[in-house]
Amino acid sequence: MRILAIRPRALGDVVLVTPALRALSRGHPDAEIEFVTERRYRPLFEGLEGVDRVWDLERSALGTAKLIGALSRRQYDLAVDFFGNVRSALISRACGARRCAGYALRGRDRAYHVRVPRTLEFCAGDGTRREYAAATHVRLAEAVGGLSDGLEARIALPRAARALAARLLAAAGVREPRRAVGLVAAGTWPAKRWPIGNAAALARALMEGGREVILLAGPGEVELARSIRRHAPLTRELPSCGVGELASVISELGAVAGTDSGPKHLAASLGVPTITWYGPTHPDTWSPPRGPHAWWRTSLPCRGCDRTVCPHWNCMPELSAEHAAELVLDHLERHERSTSDFGSAARA
Repeated sequence: MRILAIRPRALGDVVLVTPALRALSRGHPDAEIEFVTERRYRPLFEGLEGVDRVWDLERSALGTAKLIGALSRRQYDLAVDFFGNVRSALISRACGARRCAGYALRGRDRAYHVRVPRTLEFCAGDGTRREYAAATHVRLAEAVGGLSDGLEARIALPRAARALAARLLAAAGVREPRRAVGLVAAGTWPAKRWPIGNAAALARALMEGGREVILLAGPGEVELARSIRRHAPLTRELPSCGVGELASVISELGAVAGTDSGPKHLAASLGVPTITWYGPTHPDTWSPPRGPHAWWRTSLPCRGCDRTVCPHWNCMPELSAEHAAELVLDHLERHERSTSDFGSAARA
């Protein structure tokens, strides 16, 4: 049996598909599991348990057509689309798989033989709750015979990237990575970003509390990182690197703090403590239900709206740097990583 799984982007969502890939592998132990994602995420899956092959997807019509041509020769028994946009639905259907599965999304669900709802809400003692994103993917995997072994995300750490991590941290000027905090102020959406002034004030407070701070800024966030450093000059900045190197750097840190982001999900997949602040996104959906992970959210009644752009943008500025510093330092004190923790992250 041969199974194709599809999740092209974005970083956090790609990481959160890994429990579903394991579920497919456990439910179909004799199957070959092949995975389609963007090239930059390949290092997180090469050598990962339950993944036998990784296919690169380019963001172009020609690249998509070439990939479909290659996949159509593989004779898949099952294709599972963990994304659900037009392109991923097309790939799942056009690859020639005997059976396709995906989310029941209008205009795209016709590509699938097996469909499940993408979003679920349920009642709990403290009100309506939302489903954790990794649980959504596992639910889809179970609909086609997958067998869950939990919701913990796991990634592969490339050996070459691990060796480079120490050099990147040294180049950034980080002296004690195990006591350093990776700070994320940016967000994929404008509404998820934290104000520069708040991030700089938090960095200063953490350094006054005896922690080193290194900014984890991705492509397109260089100017934001520079602005933070202008207000907090002793803040370190990670040099430009690939996703595999970023994951390896994070595995060496004491914690990751900041906005709901891809680096936060990388940290959680490696057992690194995290603390996240939420405005338009919801902690039920994006915070791991177990482990050394905490969250803090705005008190505004419109929180959890999932808007990518907001006309007033009050939720993230409301989250003060002073309170953030108190929460982060307290979380670090309760979840300080031991030497054995670093060894397990390196082996993940």
